[in-house]
Amino acid sequence: MEKHVLIAGATGLVGRAAMEHFARSGARTTAVSRRRPMDTYGADFIALDLADRDACAQALGGLTDVTQVVFAALHEEPELVAGWLRQEHIQRNGEMLRNLVEPIDRASPTLRNIVLLQGPKAYGVHVGRMRLGAREDRDERRDVPNFYWEQEDYLKARQVRRPWGWTTIRPALVIGMAVGGAMNLIAAIGVYAALLKARGQPLYYPGGVGSILEATDTDLMAEAFDWAGDAPAARNQTFNVTNCELFSLRDQWPAIAEALGMQAGPDAPLGFAEELPKAAAEWDAIRARYDLASPGLDAFIGQSFQFADFVFARTVTQAGPATAMSSIKIRAAGFNGVLYSDQMFAKWFARYQAERLLPPIE
Repeated sequence: MEKHVLIAGATGLVGRAAMEHFARSGARTTAVSRRRPMDTYGADFIALDLADRDACAQALGGLTDVTQVVFAALHEEPELVAGWLRQEHIQRNGEMLRNLVEPIDRASPTLRNIVLLQGPKAYGVHVGRMRLGAREDRDERRDVPNFYWEQEDYLKARQVRRPWGWTTIRPALVIGMAVGGAMNLIAAIGVYAALLKARGQPLYYPGGVGSILEATDTDLMAEAFDWAGDAPAARNQTFNVTNCELFSLRDQWPAIAEALGMQAGPDAPLGFAEELPKAAAEWDAIRARYDLASPGLDAFIGQSFQFADFVFARTVTQAGPATAMSSIKIRAAGFNGVLYSDQMFAKWFARYQAERLLPPIE
């Protein structure tokens, strides 16, 4: 059977990486998002608002040979962190999944796997300190409002007596490449660095004491999706997927500065969402100077300054490991991808520079 992978949310961090991975591997790939990605890597593209049920039925009802769905689409509220607990947020994300799955399930008898994305919020990281080494099927916080449970419960109920199975993937801090979006730490740090560099300043560290984090590289996630599509051990299972290394942003700061062609500076606490939007004109000047492909500040960053504040603020207010999840279950099942944190940061900053999304090293 020819592999045909449908990827929802193709302009986001995870969806873009999945689209590139599958398209470059030779699999037939169909990408779905409201706006066209900067590069589809040879994938077919469908412009579609997943909140529109009728449009989804019309656009997806003719796809009769889909073998795998990667659901990486996400709706966020204007107030990013506060929105995670709102019922409107839960309902919208639940509707988006249903609007995609139902026409594909009806039209594609070849469907074998649906990948659903979650994350550390399954363990309550957005409301307090999560358990060190949080495990699947042990440490979930179903007492906390979360669209994950809306989507997961729907998919489990839909799957009964179907030939396909589901796989839920829970990354830690997601690191990859996108334009716009809500949780892009690389873009937020990259813009911050470009502004400081243009002012002749070092890369000040904007956070606190530097508690322990985990990250998940989006290329590694794409490999896990590919594995899940074929592995019997992945059927109807939930897996944490991380780079398998703990780190702190404070410890990584010199390597991040080097990747951006800068010197690491001393601590200078900063509210990204409050201060950096004021520098939109400076960013435009940087874009013009280097002929960057990246758009203006709001379009490039989206809500990622809010997310950067969430990540860096937790290093001040939360003692101990912040997003340390166990990844033993997926390794025992057969997926063993790993990546060093310094290599991950260097790779993505270099990729942004090569794609002219951030200024080159001079």
